[in-house]
Amino acid sequence: MRGETYDIEGLRQMASSPPAVKTRLCDLKRRRSALLIQLRVAASSIERADLSHLDRDVGDVAGLGRDLLACSPSDGFAWLALYWAEIHQGGVGPKAWSYLAQSYRFAPHEAWIQLIRAPLVLRTAIPQELRAPAIADFDDIFRARLYPSAAVIYRSSSEKMRTALLDQTCVYPTEPRAVFRHYAKQQGLGIEHRCYPPQLTSGVQANEPSKARAELRQE
Repeated sequence: MRGETYDIEGLRQMASSPPAVKTRLCDLKRRRSALLIQLRVAASSIERADLSHLDRDVGDVAGLGRDLLACSPSDGFAWLALYWAEIHQGGVGPKAWSYLAQSYRFAPHEAWIQLIRAPLVLRTAIPQELRAPAIADFDDIFRARLYPSAAVIYRSSSEKMRTALLDQTCVYPTEPRAVFRHYAKQQGLGIEHRCYPPQLTSGVQANEPSKARAELRQE
């Protein structure tokens, strides 16, 4: 959601208790969409240090998350939204971690949630009991060959977690690790790790022109 330009006030109006969300009994799709929009709005308020809207916007994320949980207590995205709101309202602590644990419990392998959750979580000091599911998010994204996203997540992760993420990739063949290293380099990151010897990078760069020509021929 970063790097995009939005009409934030328009999004705020879309997310702020639209009639359809209030009147339709447990319309999960609409409630989830409203929560996703409000999360973008609140994130923008934080990025811009918009003090006139920040508290309300973050509070609305929590409110919409609770509304969604009232209809679907096992919604992993709603639990993630409560985690996000809590760390911005009450700070990182047991309450926030309990929300995150529920998100992992109910949505351990939903890719769209993992793509939001991983960069939020891996940048912080994670309790030991939540390290395995946090690393599993990255592992699922890597295994799905979403290497550009994996590289962005790696860049946003803490130094301690970066080592753990790279350790996890050691089980994969040379080619996936080489491609990942290439995208990490595009993020301005060098990788020094036992599973990433220097020769991995050169192979990917050499193959890129021929791969591009092949894709053009297919078109």
